[in-house]
Amino acid sequence: MDKFLAVMFIGVAAAVLNAGQAASTSVEVKGPHICCKQCVNVVAGILKKVDGVSDVKSDVKTKMVTFTAKDDKAAQAGVMALVHGGFFGSATEGGKEMKLTMPALEKGKADVVTVKDVHVCCGACEKAITNIFKDSKVTFGDTRPQKTVRIEGKDLDRAEVMETLHKTGFSGTLEK
Repeated sequence: MDKFLAVMFIGVAAAVLNAGQAASTSVEVKGPHICCKQCVNVVAGILKKVDGVSDVKSDVKTKMVTFTAKDDKAAQAGVMALVHGGFFGSATEGGKEMKLTMPALEKGKADVVTVKDVHVCCGACEKAITNIFKDSKVTFGDTRPQKTVRIEGKDLDRAEVMETLHKTGFSGTLEK
């Protein structure tokens, strides 16, 4: 009887361990602005803090971040951590497109649009943002990798500013 119970316990334990491993999934985020080793380090630092995320890799050439998530919740948390860290891209989990819950883009015209927590860790990041808003004056605040970006121009559309940042691999929060 003791052998029977021992075999049953081992079988149940193996099934539980295999179920936990089967739930892990590969996540790819394509298109975030990753231009240098510092960008790679910032991505690693952001994802290191997310429970259930492991095996993080960033590729400067392909502009892709990959990681393993223990489950759907960890996958979603990892991608949203990147978004909140100032990065943006299209995400897939196990090869299937992930739907991200993003706040609605605020429409409205303004001569100054300020976006907080944009990933800007180096001169190349600054240059990229300055180039996408070349008809405007762009200034950067803060000294950390997630900076406040101030764009000054005539009749800037707030939603278009955020869409442009997203298309070029950046994210942030519009300041009211």
